[in-house]
Formats: sequence, structure tokens, C-alpha cells
Amino acid sequence: MFEETAGLVSELLGGYQSIRKELAGLNHLSLIAPVQDIRQQVDGLIYQGFLQEVPVRHLQDYPRYLKAIRLRMDKLRSGGQARDQANMRQMADLLSRWRSRDERARNKGLVDPRLQQLRWELEELRISLFAQEVKTRHPVSVKRIGKIWCELGL
Repeated sequence: MFEETAGLVSELLGGYQSIRKELAGLNHLSLIAPVQDIRQQVDGLIYQGFLQEVPVRHLQDYPRYLKAIRLRMDKLRSGGQARDQANMRQMADLLSRWRSRDERARNKGLVDPRLQQLRWELEELRISLFAQEVKTRHPVSVKRIGKIWCELGL
């Protein structure tokens, strides 16, 4: 188990470094917004203390998340900016609402499991929108996440 976990951590940190380096090379003006979005996503996944905070079941999904990010960057390099922008617009409201709610909860010293559930649903939605080839853990869409917001009373 320890060796498996150590291998996963090594893979994640290596993937993180690789993605950060690649992002530095995506410096065309038309890529500013997507690159900023990817940076926020990557920094939200891998940050100081993430190994202590993120449950193992979610850490095991990180290789899919990183693979999806790489595919998204490949698509941006090959001229997929218009589609990427459209996908970012679909996610914008959900991400903004989630970040606002999460920040308020954290400022109060709270960890809301409903917000945590939505956090992982948003990662799956990113895969669905930006890198369908990777496959999501389960069906997910903007509409389904909106429904989850209502069901969770958020």
C-alpha cells in the first residue's frame, strides 16, 4: 500500500511540474484566459497540504484530471481556443458560485461536505467539457450540477 501511494504521489507531482512548465509556453494573447483557468485548476488540485486534506478515493482520480488538463492544453495548441472559451463560459457561473460558497465556509472555519461533493463534480465536469476522451467517473453535465446545487440546498 505504501509503495502504491508513493508511486501515485510521485506521478502526481511529476505531472504537476510538467503541466506548469507547459503552461509557461502557452503565452499567446488568445490563451491568457484558458491558461489562467488551467493554473487555477492545477493549483486547486495540488497545493501545500493536499495529501493530508484530499481523501485517497479522490487522489486516485488525479491522474485522470491531469491527463484531461494535458489534452485540453493540446487542443489549445492546435487551435481549439473558440471551443475552450465556450466551455469556460458554461463553467463560469458554477465555479464562481462554488468558490464564493467555499470561501465563506472556510472563513468561518467550516468544511461543508456538500461543497466538497460539488468540488469533485466540477472536476468531472471539466473532463466532460474539455477532454471527453478521458471519460468521467459517472455522467455529469452543467444541468446535473445545477440540480445537485438545488438538492443539497446550496
